[in-house]
Amino acid sequence: MRFATLIGPELRDLLREEPSSVAEFLEEVHPEDIADIVDDLSPEEAATVMAHLPADTAAPIFERLESARQQAVIARMETPAAAAIVGSMASDDRVDLVQELEEEPRAKLLAAMEPDEARDVRALSEYADNVAGGLMTTDFIGLPPRLTVRDAIEAIRQRADRVETVYYVYVLLLPKDGEEPEAGPHKLLGVASLRDLLLGEASQTLGDVMTENVITVAPELDQEEVARTLAKYDLSAVPVVDKFQRLLGVITFDDVMDVLVQEQTEDVQKLAGVEPVEQGYFDTGFWRFISARARWLIALFIGELFTGTALARYEDAFHSVATLVLFIPLVISSGGNSGSQSATIVIRAMAVGEIKDNDAFRVVRREFGQGIVLGLILGAIGFLRTLLWRPAVAHQTRLAFVVSLTLVAVVTIGTVVGSVMPILLKRMRFDPAVSSTPFIASLVDVLGIVAYFSIAKAILGAVLGAAH
Repeated sequence: MRFATLIGPELRDLLREEPSSVAEFLEEVHPEDIADIVDDLSPEEAATVMAHLPADTAAPIFERLESARQQAVIARMETPAAAAIVGSMASDDRVDLVQELEEEPRAKLLAAMEPDEARDVRALSEYADNVAGGLMTTDFIGLPPRLTVRDAIEAIRQRADRVETVYYVYVLLLPKDGEEPEAGPHKLLGVASLRDLLLGEASQTLGDVMTENVITVAPELDQEEVARTLAKYDLSAVPVVDKFQRLLGVITFDDVMDVLVQEQTEDVQKLAGVEPVEQGYFDTGFWRFISARARWLIALFIGELFTGTALARYEDAFHSVATLVLFIPLVISSGGNSGSQSATIVIRAMAVGEIKDNDAFRVVRREFGQGIVLGLILGAIGFLRTLLWRPAVAHQTRLAFVVSLTLVAVVTIGTVVGSVMPILLKRMRFDPAVSSTPFIASLVDVLGIVAYFSIAKAILGAVLGAAH
């Protein structure tokens, strides 16, 4: 049973009878559990809960709510109380929230926030939300290289509750002793991990223990590349620097996890032929789902019309040998399935950086070989199944060869098409996931029909000619 289900009713009673005791009631509850509870409350009740919690307690709860829920709660809170909570949020989460608000409530909220916080929001809002600059936070620990390890550890203790991560100290070229990085971006000289500080001598300086070769990303780098960088170098945070190597902010692994979930959700939806929707299943409106699904279904339907065109071209053939029609679903489904497999494998490999832009020929060669082998396996099964077909039909052995060779052809076509489409789309600067499995299946259906009846004409030519 969810924790929210257990204490939700008790919290509702408290809101009605003694709302001032909310903070004490939730004092020992984890922010993630409180966020679950708030999700079950009405927007008015959620706003009351937030208003009766200290800002630094409410902020981590608010960060865990969905964007639509955050906006609904803020709309029902007094602006000063909402500004206090938003100001206590991590800078990257704060920016995401403010950017989602309508113009008027956004202006009111920024006006009520502390000037430094509002200025930080405006600066980070200049970056798109799908690049490194839109993911980064300015809540980090930046210290001068001449500071001793002892003093650096003390600085971490003092600032720990105000920064996103304490695992890294960024060593900056600060003009003055103790100047905060918020005074302006400063050149990044190196990084010292918490492990470096704990293992270093207390009298050593940060310049002595820091690593100068720092892995960094540019603010314009796509969020997927940022995720790959963190994964490749096994980092819990990566600094964002400008062209002058000045530290602009830091991206932490938890933000990248959100990116990966979001990207994978979009890719899965595209692979299924659905326009990506950002909100949860029950938070997405009925007609929004209709819109997301209908346009793709229409496109796929139009694509499948070409299958009918291909069948019409060979109408005389299946009137002559009617048994050919019985094996059409078997043949075209095998091609579509193999194409979907190849597309999924290739798209995934491209997403994690295993396939590069110049690997197209290697991929096609590899998939062609696999298509031949897989086609031979299915072709052998199809040959035996057709021979054993009961009741027996005319020209059964020849028909078995038609089905068998067609399976080899369509499975090979499917694997090649499924592997080529994502690569071509990427080169054309489209999302590879757009080559979704339904689209590939539709294309392979048409090619499969053409291959099937072309092979049938070649093997059963005399039979078909005699029937005219």
